[in-house]
Amino acid sequence: MNRIILLLMLLYLVSCNTTKKQDEVLYKAGFKTIHAVDKSRIYKPNTDTTDYLHYRPLDIDVWYPATASTTDQAFLFRNILGLFDQRANYYTASTAGNGLSQQVAQLFCTGFKCADTSTLLNYRTSSFKDAAVVESKFPLMIYLTAYNGMSYENFSLFETLAQKGFVVVSISSIGRFPGDMTMKKEDLMEQVNDAVVTLNVLKPETNIDFTKIGIVGYSWGGLAGAVAASKIPNVACLVSLDGSEFHHYGEAKEEDDDFDKIKNANDFKNMQLAMPYLRLESSPIDSAHKKDAVYNFLEKLSGDKQIFKIDSAQHEDFGCMSLVVRVAGKCKDNNYFNTISKLAVSFLEEHLKNKNTFSQTIAGEINKTISKK
Repeated sequence: MNRIILLLMLLYLVSCNTTKKQDEVLYKAGFKTIHAVDKSRIYKPNTDTTDYLHYRPLDIDVWYPATASTTDQAFLFRNILGLFDQRANYYTASTAGNGLSQQVAQLFCTGFKCADTSTLLNYRTSSFKDAAVVESKFPLMIYLTAYNGMSYENFSLFETLAQKGFVVVSISSIGRFPGDMTMKKEDLMEQVNDAVVTLNVLKPETNIDFTKIGIVGYSWGGLAGAVAASKIPNVACLVSLDGSEFHHYGEAKEEDDDFDKIKNANDFKNMQLAMPYLRLESSPIDSAHKKDAVYNFLEKLSGDKQIFKIDSAQHEDFGCMSLVVRVAGKCKDNNYFNTISKLAVSFLEEHLKNKNTFSQTIAGEINKTISKK
């Protein structure tokens, strides 16, 4: 009898260990771009169909679970940032983008006081271009970028999600021709409609479970993401990374007027969101500028809603660039982005993968790195 009990215990332990290993399996992060055109929208005014920019162009960047071979090479940061140059030229039918990635890299290094341009551009990412797709169905995360932000702004987060079994698409902040985003309702809706059309473009993809969709938006993308969530079916959760859906009045009258026009438009006025909502906010130590008022976006939410402040974090800490620059330059990291990423990933895993670990993640961070609002 003792031998039988011992054998059963051994079998149980082996089973537990096997399960744990399976849970910890990480994929490679594949990366690809899908170029599409939305013929329902005119992009360049006063043109006909002979102009390649007549209809709305879409460059959809996708990170996905992959099995990279020994011959696959991970992108360098210069490869991802170089998309900025290429697309600036393409979307404006000019050479305006030439050298932009070099300038942006220099601004990052100067702004975060770490690394140098060459070191940063040669930083090796974990994105493998056109790596083999894992043949399975994965939840979809739709990400909307910050004001005039490009798809790469949070690629480190996308890599993590792809490694954990998500397909991620990033929607750049591109307004009406020649592409610059403004705070006008018309430009906001261009980014929103890009997200809606992207969903249709992705329909042939065999590795996406379209019944499980999450939306994440950073800064201006938080506002665009909220509107997109009201137009896309099967959205299971919404995450705002210091998003503009909570508009702060008093900083600029024109911006306040623009937000009021957005708020009073039918797309926003009639919006009611029932999915779980997570907002992660900055909490800078010094905040000299006082706001007149803040629009209460919570009135648009009927589902579970949670808001947490990331202690001492600045707005820019919600994108991965500060982390990437510091890692590339071997500078000390403030860990804000790691905390933000951990919370966002855990929330998405709970609502799209039924992992039920978000409360544990919060318990490990509350009153240490975050505070409930």
